[in-house]
Amino acid sequence: MSQRDRKAGMRPDRREKEAPPKFHALQAGIKEFLDTPESQALLASLDINTETLKDALPKRFTIYEPLALLPANVFTAPPAWGTFNAALSSQQRESLYASMAKSFKRLSATHIAMNAPITPTNNKGSENRMRSPAGLIPLYGDFQVPSSASNLGDEHAQPSAEDLKAAFWVRTIQNHGIVQIWAPLYTMFSRGNVSEKARILGQGPSEGMFQGLDKSSLQGQSLSDISVVDMYAGIGYFVFSYLKRGVKRVWGWELNGWSVEGLRRGCEANKWGCKVVRILENGQLKIPVEELVDTLTDFDRAVVFHGDNRFAADILGEIQSRMQKSETWRPIRHVNLGLLPSSQPSWDNACRVLDSQQGGWLHVHENVAVQEIEEKKEAIMAELGSLRSNAHRQNNTLENLRVECCHVERVKTYAPGVMHCVFDIALS
Repeated sequence: MSQRDRKAGMRPDRREKEAPPKFHALQAGIKEFLDTPESQALLASLDINTETLKDALPKRFTIYEPLALLPANVFTAPPAWGTFNAALSSQQRESLYASMAKSFKRLSATHIAMNAPITPTNNKGSENRMRSPAGLIPLYGDFQVPSSASNLGDEHAQPSAEDLKAAFWVRTIQNHGIVQIWAPLYTMFSRGNVSEKARILGQGPSEGMFQGLDKSSLQGQSLSDISVVDMYAGIGYFVFSYLKRGVKRVWGWELNGWSVEGLRRGCEANKWGCKVVRILENGQLKIPVEELVDTLTDFDRAVVFHGDNRFAADILGEIQSRMQKSETWRPIRHVNLGLLPSSQPSWDNACRVLDSQQGGWLHVHENVAVQEIEEKKEAIMAELGSLRSNAHRQNNTLENLRVECCHVERVKTYAPGVMHCVFDIALS
């Protein structure tokens, strides 16, 4: 566990963990390989002292059962270790991975991969809107690479049912029992969001309290009487926290078919019902709205629209109109906007879907230069106020609007001098 996670109040988790202090599985696997005669001969030819090297071997890894995920610099630092690795033949490297896998087995890990940053562009040079982890490098184990691998990051090339069934899936447990599942070759997983998930669950520090999920800020309304929209649902990062907190339903949008399937599997593992509905390129649902509404049950806590969220307001407007007739509609009081570096493209729809009579909260995730956080807060409030006023005029509702930034949560450092912030904006 990192120092930052400790400060954020994250508890160690038996399924998601770095190497325990008394047992460094990564080092144990490497040391076994270094002790082989072939490795000893190579070390001697490179004039590298074995014992000195052993004292400086890398330790860090994370277990996402059944995967052991290694950091990007695991084979380059320290320098002597990097020199030794560079001199290994492909056959020797396979032997090294096998030795590491043998050591990881006692931690329920059967596969090994090396991490890499999420690239801003996909393998075709276009914007990586699906945030696919194109740089993840499988090292050991059968990752069952499906036929759509060549289309990684292409939002129009979605996985087939066969792809989803054949793929390699992993899981972890966070925030007191929430299961999350994903396909690591196709979707990212950010451990750094754990503090924001905890804040939604009401487990964060009092100064970072998440407004609008308690009876006081909801003015007596219960959580089971409200809905939430997540414009970038992913594998359920924040969807699951809202559901566990007790909201009636989360309406989510997601482009990446792999993430949608991870969210669906996660709902199943957490015993929440989940409906997945495909959005066509013209913004229409693949099934009629009336069919979706008429088949919804109280067990269906998540409805995930697989497609572009620019259609969110129109689709939810149709759904609301039909559900209000049967008195099954629950007002949308929160909209989560979790795209980095900026969620601005979806602000207009966010203002339109938020309940027009009762108002609510928008949670805007942005990457901001530390010295510009206050300036960014004012700019967000001004823009959202303008968009919300336009939405009121379109709906012929009151225009006496109040906009307030209740809190700015500094989630984690994104880059030197740049902070991942969440701006909690209350709209009356």
